[in-house]
Amino acid sequence: MRLSSRFDVRGLARRAAALRPRRTDATVTLPEDDRADRERLRDLAALLCELGSDLLRAAERSSEVERTLHDVAARYGTRARCFVVPTGLFVRVGGGPDGRGGELDFSPVDGPDLRLDQVEALQALVTRMRAEEVPFAEVRRALRENRERPERFSPAATVFGYVLLTVGLGTMRHATLPAVAGYAALGAGVGLLRLFGDRLPVARTALPVVAAILVTAASLRWAGPLLHENPAVLSIPPLIAFLPGAALTLGAIELATGAALSGMSRLAGAVSVLLLLSLGILVGSELLRPRPPDGPAAAPLGAWAPWAGVLLLGFGFLLYFSAPPRVTGWLLGALLTERLVQTVASGIAGATFGAFAAGALLPPMASWIEKRSRTPDQVVFLPCFWLLVPGAVGLTSVSEIIVRKDTDGGLASLVGTVITVAAIALGVLVGAGLQRRPRLLLGEPAPSTPDADTSTSAAGPSPTGPSAAGPSPTGPSAAPPEKAA
Repeated sequence: MRLSSRFDVRGLARRAAALRPRRTDATVTLPEDDRADRERLRDLAALLCELGSDLLRAAERSSEVERTLHDVAARYGTRARCFVVPTGLFVRVGGGPDGRGGELDFSPVDGPDLRLDQVEALQALVTRMRAEEVPFAEVRRALRENRERPERFSPAATVFGYVLLTVGLGTMRHATLPAVAGYAALGAGVGLLRLFGDRLPVARTALPVVAAILVTAASLRWAGPLLHENPAVLSIPPLIAFLPGAALTLGAIELATGAALSGMSRLAGAVSVLLLLSLGILVGSELLRPRPPDGPAAAPLGAWAPWAGVLLLGFGFLLYFSAPPRVTGWLLGALLTERLVQTVASGIAGATFGAFAAGALLPPMASWIEKRSRTPDQVVFLPCFWLLVPGAVGLTSVSEIIVRKDTDGGLASLVGTVITVAAIALGVLVGAGLQRRPRLLLGEPAPSTPDADTSTSAAGPSPTGPSAAGPSPTGPSAAPPEKAA
């Protein structure tokens, strides 16, 4: 008895619980605008569809698009139910909690992906719409101006950025002086081809095949006799803009989070791009026969070359995707950090664990950079996705199966690609699960009391809307009530 009274277990437990950090509520409850007319609901549904389409073009996950549209609709005082896939979305606003009633609208996802400067402007608009009720006309004007925003750099700078992307990716995989020269020459050719191809929307579908044919033919013709390099080493990095590494990883994340339709759609699109590129490599290899090297292979540049490739990759992103110049330091720091974590973790427990560790670091690091520099996390998130380059490995494995008929080696590389993609996706999910974002919810109307009903019937309807279930710093403005007949 004396021992139990001296050591108060319950008291110690209470003290330990008091020292534990408390989780704060991450929701903001807003009053519901139950007097919005049908015209306002139709306009809001069309506006949310337009906003969601641009978010999908900014490479946002389907679940994040749904979350954003729900928050924006709550800021306008109404509910929203969304069905989002990478190729389009349905949005229903208004109605009851069971989803009945309201107004329904649909929007396809058309056009090319947004550049990094467009992604930054779009995320800034979304942040503002979460904080306040922005007029519909102003939102539409901002979205239209963002889509029509001219590229930040000249065509020559854009092509030079593509050259830097090609050299950076190639240097990370195989770094010799002749190989760097080959990367630069082939990257300039593909950059010019993309520059003209983007001006012709009809040619976008055939552009990957044409680029793969030309790159493969040039590698087979000049790589051996001029550069003394293996043609297969030079043929993959110039196709970096077509590599679907982000689509593969996002598709795996969608499947892991239960969005099966969106995940299968992204994976099917990525696989189709890989098949188109492999078809181009096959056609190019049949047009010309490879010429063996005439001299000895050049010596590798050294252990510093992959790190220099990371920096070149970062500068290439800044130029080719029109990133804002003020994010240069943050973007290069994020890329170097990702590479460092991936290298250290791979040395400790293998390449799969390295991919997982780099993926787990990405969401909290992008969020930390967003808070420190006011740079949207997508501007950091997308280039770091490219750094992990599972698409390049996937294209190598598929080309080995189709072109060289190397079933054993190709299947082994393909299995390794699937494992790498799954590791990156799992790491991103773990990293994203460590974050807590505030959500905007709609409160239920305050329960009526007999006294309130009596006063309401005697004095007429109250001019105010339903009371909020929680605090609201800036509640939505309700539409004027309809006049009684």
